[in-house]
Amino acid sequence: MKTFTIALLGVTAYFTRALAVPFKPENSLQGREVFTPEWEVEVTPGGETVVLNGTIEEVHTQLLKLNPTWDADFPDNDLDKRQTDFSDWSDGSAALQKRTDFSNSQYNCFGRWGFVDREHIQRGINYLSRVTGRPRNGAGPGNCGRVSCSYNSAIYWCNDSDTTKTLWRFSSIADGAQYIMQMCQDRQSRPVKSLTGGQAFHKTNWNVIVRTDKC
Repeated sequence: MKTFTIALLGVTAYFTRALAVPFKPENSLQGREVFTPEWEVEVTPGGETVVLNGTIEEVHTQLLKLNPTWDADFPDNDLDKRQTDFSDWSDGSAALQKRTDFSNSQYNCFGRWGFVDREHIQRGINYLSRVTGRPRNGAGPGNCGRVSCSYNSAIYWCNDSDTTKTLWRFSSIADGAQYIMQMCQDRQSRPVKSLTGGQAFHKTNWNVIVRTDKC
């Protein structure tokens, strides 16, 4: 059984491909195996766990319905504030040491991925940056999970290796999405640069997609 294991805002979650709810991919994801995660999360500290389906935003909403004080019960003490400018990604910089290095990574913008609102993607990035633990994706190539989606703006993580892929932190995916935000800016939009979308390829055989989707 291939698993994608993380800790969600300080609680344990399991991304289990074998038990995942099927997600019908759009044409732009044909040829890739796409699945929606299941998460096993605590409703109260040290209390019962439940299995919830969806993206990180959907799971958070469901948890608040089950426990309206969930945010207070699981405070975010380690949120790494994201910056939208990657100009300081020079070798040896303090910012780079805290992030997954996407500098000089290959990327493509818009096209089949469409145009999405940067504000909604930034919100997804901030959610993902709060997740501790090490994400694990099943063997690829082309094994993709939709980890964030709101207002038709989605973030996917895809494994291009033929073996299981484990990242150092979930914020590594956020770094990939942030790189796309920096490199793929629609200068014709109003307000200027308010739209983004694309795909970035990390040198260790995985990639991040920022795209339009139904959510």
